Amino acid sequence: MVKLVIRDDDLNYFSSVKDVERVYSDISTFPVSFAVIPAVTDVSTIGLCPETRGNKTPMYVGDNKELVEWMKKMRNEKGYDICLHGINHTYTFDKRGEKVAEMVWRKDPDLIGTISYWKGRMEKDFDCSINCFVAPSNLISKYGIKCVAANKMNFSGIIPITFQRDLTFRNVTNYIKRWYLRFKDRLPYPGILNYGTHKELNACTIQSYEYLVRMYSYCEKNHAPMVINTHYWKLREYPEEREILVKFIKYALNQGALPASLSSLFSE
Repeated sequence: MVKLVIRDDDLNYFSSVKDVERVYSDISTFPVSFAVIPAVTDVSTIGLCPETRGNKTPMYVGDNKELVEWMKKMRNEKGYDICLHGINHTYTFDKRGEKVAEMVWRKDPDLIGTISYWKGRMEKDFDCSINCFVAPSNLISKYGIKCVAANKMNFSGIIPITFQRDLTFRNVTNYIKRWYLRFKDRLPYPGILNYGTHKELNACTIQSYEYLVRMYSYCEKNHAPMVINTHYWKLREYPEEREILVKFIKYALNQGALPASLSSLFSE
């Protein structure tokens, strides 16, 4: 039996309840784990949903009262989940002109406190506990992951080829597991990796229906959970991606998959 999770990134102040309901209407009973941006800004043309672009002022997601009340209702009725998705989801560019994700460039001296503030504020307004952090582009620095762990949160993302974790036997073992499967089968490692201070769980993207079925077969054979990463606005803007997701979820449920949330997996 595969525990199956949909992780939907980028829910924010500008998100429309109608949009989210519409993209999940064909699988409306499935509990989605939303990675929510606390104080979204987006002055670039990269990395976020279209309706946020050009916004220069941090906008707190909790001020979208309709979204908050809807999420609280869905959490109680359908088991929807809330994760923390960065702070404002901004990108910068390095000297080569390549974009750098927020939790890679952030070096705030009190990043522990910044994460704690937004975590606490969202927990209060959404009336829930938050035990999972999702970094924009799935990438986080060694400093960033330490600040996440200090806030007693786990992480859904990837260990990049440059490692970005403390050099311990446990961490090196996790790194080998992750990259061995990537090179051997071209699949992201689906199991929970325990780092002592926190746990980590990767997510696969919607590359194709066949890819998701192959990922599911691997997880079933190896008794691992499966997390699918998407974005509500991409499902809205690209109907073909939505069709793949809906088709696969129906397939997986028919195969006996058990719908789950990220928080529940980390709490086991």
